[in-house]
Amino acid sequence: MNHLPKTNATVTDPVCGMAIDPATAVGSSRHDGEKYYFCSRGCETKFDSAPATYSGAAVATTANASCYSTGHSCC
Repeated sequence: MNHLPKTNATVTDPVCGMAIDPATAVGSSRHDGEKYYFCSRGCETKFDSAPATYSGAAVATTANASCYSTGHSCC
């Protein structure tokens, strides 16, 4: 899965599922050669503490989509 954007593209925060512009992302991390972007420091910290939980097939499941379900509570 390539998380690097093309022109005017958004990427998905792997923790909360929010669509974000990589140019304005609060943070980013690398895991297994992939770069991931985050909407908040909270999402970045969660990812960094357990990247395998949020990368690959586990990306943006309903269970961890806190930004959408609670009005962006991950920030």
